[in-house]
Amino acid sequence: MRRVSLDELRAILERTPAIVQLRHRLSLAFVPEDVQVFETAEELVAALDSPEPQPESPLVALSVDERFAHRLPAVYCDHDPFTNELNRILLPKIEQVQRMVLCQSQVPDRIVQNAKGDCIVLLIVDGLGLSDWKRFGDENLPCEPCFVDGVTVTEHGVMRIVGEPTVALRLAEKGYERSFGFSYWEREKDRLTDRIFFGVTEGVTKVQSFDEVLKALDKFSLEGAFVQVVREGLDQICHRHRDLPDIAGTVRQIASEFLALAQKLQQRGISATLFLTSDHGILWRHEHELRLYEAGSGNVPPRNYEGLRSGEFLWHVNFKGNDFSVLAYPFIRRQLRSTEWGVHGGLSFEESFIPSVKLTVP
Repeated sequence: MRRVSLDELRAILERTPAIVQLRHRLSLAFVPEDVQVFETAEELVAALDSPEPQPESPLVALSVDERFAHRLPAVYCDHDPFTNELNRILLPKIEQVQRMVLCQSQVPDRIVQNAKGDCIVLLIVDGLGLSDWKRFGDENLPCEPCFVDGVTVTEHGVMRIVGEPTVALRLAEKGYERSFGFSYWEREKDRLTDRIFFGVTEGVTKVQSFDEVLKALDKFSLEGAFVQVVREGLDQICHRHRDLPDIAGTVRQIASEFLALAQKLQQRGISATLFLTSDHGILWRHEHELRLYEAGSGNVPPRNYEGLRSGEFLWHVNFKGNDFSVLAYPFIRRQLRSTEWGVHGGLSFEESFIPSVKLTVP
């Protein structure tokens, strides 16, 4: 199969329908016109042979079928859509993007549907973007890109991840009746902790390190159990942090701890499905040229507004009945303080795409 670049793929689709293998279907959002996608070549050929008027948009099939090799060109496009280049099209093609990727609001269903084994584990990281995971995470961990379909702030993100009713309650109905909670958060987040751990039967243990989680789990019988951990991530080092944050070291430690938990369960002979995801990513000040959208005061959120505002670079979203206007890349509402190494709350590849990792044991 011929390997082509994204530009070559665009040129092919301007001339003819095609069978296209992609790293991820989101690459089709980079094609200038809306593409009509068929899952199989058979469906595409049936549409071409139909007596109905032919669509003017480009047509692609996403699975190779040798039966139709004589009728359609078949190519492989190795384009990676999950880079900073995504910021060019993210706002204008936001609806298409959401149709093509896993969204954060779909994560609870994904967890419940894929829950298998003696024990289920959900590790929620406070601040971990797909961009940083791709650079510094463990490449052996299977990762699916996930879009944060809302404001990229902690409260909204973690509530979308656990869902309503919560994952703990839904898994209890599947037989995982005992559940354990662990959180790094301090008491000022007690209200949010109560909401996202609602339904956890054995309470929430405050911890300061992942070793405390591992030692605590050693004491429990985990057959038929669900474990939910909220761990601090890059969020804690992007705000009010004096020195340049150790992004690489933090991400590597998160991946290492996730694997350590899987290994611990395997050593105990417990079959499990483990999930890792995050509430949002971070847009790092020292890695991007952020542009001032307005001269706001020093206390306003740097990347979004409460309520609906008009503007070319704003995305309107609703959360729990409240409207928000979210700034697209690379705009900020105010100057950042010297201790603000990164921001979140806006719409960008860096903030809005997070890892969704699933690992099974054994």
